[in-house]
Amino acid sequence: MIELQTLEEQVKSFDEVRCVIANEEKFKLKLGIGRDAFASLKVAGVVGKIWDVGGAAGTGGTVAASGAVASTFFGTFWTGLGWTAAASTPVGWVIGAAVVSGGAYYGVSRLFHSYSSNRIDEVPKFINTGIDVLATSAFDLLGSLAIKVAVIDGVFDKIERSAMVDYFIEDWGYDLDYVNQALDVLEQNIEKSRLSDMAAELARFANDNPDCNYHSILKEILSLLKEIAEADGKLDEREEMAIQKVGEAFQAQKSLLGNLSSKLWARK
Repeated sequence: MIELQTLEEQVKSFDEVRCVIANEEKFKLKLGIGRDAFASLKVAGVVGKIWDVGGAAGTGGTVAASGAVASTFFGTFWTGLGWTAAASTPVGWVIGAAVVSGGAYYGVSRLFHSYSSNRIDEVPKFINTGIDVLATSAFDLLGSLAIKVAVIDGVFDKIERSAMVDYFIEDWGYDLDYVNQALDVLEQNIEKSRLSDMAAELARFANDNPDCNYHSILKEILSLLKEIAEADGKLDEREEMAIQKVGEAFQAQKSLLGNLSSKLWARK
């Protein structure tokens, strides 16, 4: 485990980071969005709007906030961007879920929202476009889950970390400096990110958004986790079991929420 840092030290470690995405073409291909939708994420004002959405979810810290935030994000903002088609795909929903469920895991987005809550509220300097905001949220979610899988044996070793760095750079187009610092934040705070909380957020998110196919988004997340786990050239039995555990936790939360909804409807 890396040496623990204070909140200020973690924030300061990003001083030399200049961007989140180094290869926008790779990121665009991963998300499967067209040129117009991609361009719309780079217009003035978009950064602040998406950043504020993530902040509303992150500072709330409860699944109760996700419905209203998701409704605002997808009902008006996302549709206004002309990204409706991408938003209805598994990867699109993974990105959207990551933005509006920031309170469930402790990554870069939550770090900076927490840091700025008692100071001047501003977007970090390395966040240059709406694409960067989405990419930050996506990395926080997938990175948190991937580290949970990697530490199944109690250790997040250098080979696993190096493979994870290569994966996010080569497959998603992330910037090397950003990936290194973001992984440090995730690793230092991984105990604060509970699998049950992340599963509960995603289940509530899907429940509050009827167009979101929960099975498809879970399948996509598990597929991405498998890709990350295999980045070091192998997928051992413990990693397979950890990924299976992630899937079971997410399915259990969905069933729990479904049963609760049924009981509430029965009382009406």
